[in-house]
Amino acid sequence: MGGEPVRAGKHVFLCFALLSLLSGCSLLKDWNERQDIHASMLQGQTLLERGDFEGSLRQYQKVLSLAGSAPPGDTATFNMGLIYAHPLNPHRDNEQALGFFGRVIDDHPDSSWAAQAKIWTSVLRDAEQSRREMEQAKEVIEKSRQEIERARQIIQKSKQVMEKSQQVDIEIEQKRRERRK
Repeated sequence: MGGEPVRAGKHVFLCFALLSLLSGCSLLKDWNERQDIHASMLQGQTLLERGDFEGSLRQYQKVLSLAGSAPPGDTATFNMGLIYAHPLNPHRDNEQALGFFGRVIDDHPDSSWAAQAKIWTSVLRDAEQSRREMEQAKEVIEKSRQEIERARQIIQKSKQVMEKSQQVDIEIEQKRRERRK
């Protein structure tokens, strides 16, 4: 039929070339995804250092959506806990921070961040306990202040009664003297 017969070697080469091309696309996609993760991690850290807590959270959330439970998902989760625990964050939320640190501990127990998350968890729980104890102490102090004020009023009234009593005694004594005269 006029055409050259296709040899088996060409078929193998063509199949190999197609496989290489397809796997290359997959590798390229993985490489691009890793670059996006790395860029988001850096951007998240930069925003955190600048005090842009919401922007930093968005970047770390992007890392989590791309990396999932694989590294650096553990780092992003830990950093999200730090953001919620940060004292300058106007939306500071220790419960949220504890949730993220708990995720690091539970989902990434072998991560180097797990030990630090345990420390932060302990520190935040201790701080919460101290806050509750301080609130209770303030209540006790306020009740004591009120009781002292009531006692002061009772003492004041007692002084007034004593002064009146003394005045009455003086008047009675004066009347007795006047009768004796």
